[in-house]
Amino acid sequence: MRKILWLGLGMMLIGGMLAGSWFASRSEPDPSEKPDPTGYQWRERACDFATDWRTEVRCGDLLTPTYDTPEGARRFRLPVAILKSDARQRRADPIIYLPGGPGGSADLTDEGIEFWQSWQLYTRSRRDVILIDRRGVGKSDPALTCPEYDRYSEAVLAEAISEQQENREAGAILQRCFERLEASGAFRAEQFGTARSAQDLAALMRLLPYDEYNLVGVSYGTRLALATADLKPVRQANRVRSLVLDSVYPPDQGGLISWPGIVTESVERFLAWCEGRVGCAEAVPDLDELLARALESLANEPMHLTIPSWYGSESHPVAVDDRRLFTAVFGAIYDRRRWPDIVEGLKGAAERDAEKLSPLIEAFTNQALNGGLSYLTFMAVDCLDHTLGTEAEYAAQLEQYPQYRQYLERWDSHVCRWLGAAEKPLEPLKPLAVPTLIMAGELDPVTPAQWARDLAQSWPSAQLYVADDIGHSVLWSDTCAESSLGSFLDNPQADWTPNGPRGPKGKREPCE
Repeated sequence: MRKILWLGLGMMLIGGMLAGSWFASRSEPDPSEKPDPTGYQWRERACDFATDWRTEVRCGDLLTPTYDTPEGARRFRLPVAILKSDARQRRADPIIYLPGGPGGSADLTDEGIEFWQSWQLYTRSRRDVILIDRRGVGKSDPALTCPEYDRYSEAVLAEAISEQQENREAGAILQRCFERLEASGAFRAEQFGTARSAQDLAALMRLLPYDEYNLVGVSYGTRLALATADLKPVRQANRVRSLVLDSVYPPDQGGLISWPGIVTESVERFLAWCEGRVGCAEAVPDLDELLARALESLANEPMHLTIPSWYGSESHPVAVDDRRLFTAVFGAIYDRRRWPDIVEGLKGAAERDAEKLSPLIEAFTNQALNGGLSYLTFMAVDCLDHTLGTEAEYAAQLEQYPQYRQYLERWDSHVCRWLGAAEKPLEPLKPLAVPTLIMAGELDPVTPAQWARDLAQSWPSAQLYVADDIGHSVLWSDTCAESSLGSFLDNPQADWTPNGPRGPKGKREPCE
């Protein structure tokens, strides 16, 4: 769940082609291949990315059941990549990795696949890794895209306009895009949401030639993993061998009503932890006061920066006001490698020093403009997973958390007001008879560690690992935890502790 949407909508909740034939060798995929009684189909095909790694990669498409549109029946094509393990003692139970968002893609590109193959080795899993682009994201067809919104998001960076104007203009663009997608049949609200994606994943597990799977989810991916493991056909077939839930997003948490509390408590928790701490803000006696001065400075007069692009040769002119600074600070709490940038950025804003402020804004701007996240899919799934609540209920939350309310008063412009929302909230999940590892970062700003503690307390068979000095996603921040993933998967019933690298005599050294 990566809620750093500030462009237009503020912070709404980060070689040769290897194909090969799996079931049979053919040059053109057979549309009738591997039919499923529920209407799903699996089609093997050549991969549309290149890699020079020696390990084998196989590709295919999961075809969903059809749905009606004005132009006739339509279905989703969800691309899948299977990274075969070349370990001598290869395990038979693969990993299905579920990225966050909702709206995050599996990055099925040349560079992305090479990264995943490196990750496959680093985790010492000795297992095949399965990646899938969910409905609306990445290379799925249809994908939910809105070029007008992308162009507006980049152009508005240079303007110091009010939040109300930005939200109004961006909201109008998004509404037109959703209407166009609905008219074409690419978007149907009932075709999105966690329940739909869980059905897709269950079908994929039935159609691929494996008996059982390990679901590894990060952020929103944990919600999808939980929903899939809880499906009756999945439970009856014992398809899920283990669950790894990193930065858990339980079904009964999140939504617009919770946003003021999540943001305020996360920022205050980080400021209290960072203040005076070596490596974070050792020379700052009062971090709250520094934040207040920085916000006041930019509220009175925005600073205009030129930010280099990470994805092209052009740079981005950015007008940094107090609202954009606050959102950039919140976004930087995700990643502990960026925590020093927060402190320097606040100093830069308070002192009007562009050189100090630029690294914080550079990282956040480029992440916000990264095309790897489908904002429209994020909105569709997030809205349809949660009830909207009432304006009075949201106002009550702002009254309870008033410190940063000027950056959170966005009820009138919230996309779920016209896109739609769930009629009833998702229910808390009952404990599953599946070995489970729950990971959390103590300073996670968007999926608080308390959510992980609450789930673990109600789920006696689950193990809980909380990292004290990590924000969002333990696996992507704690190399010891990442490299020890295979040890949990090999024996998920045993007590698990991250192990350090091997020492000179082959023994594991403790993690620090």
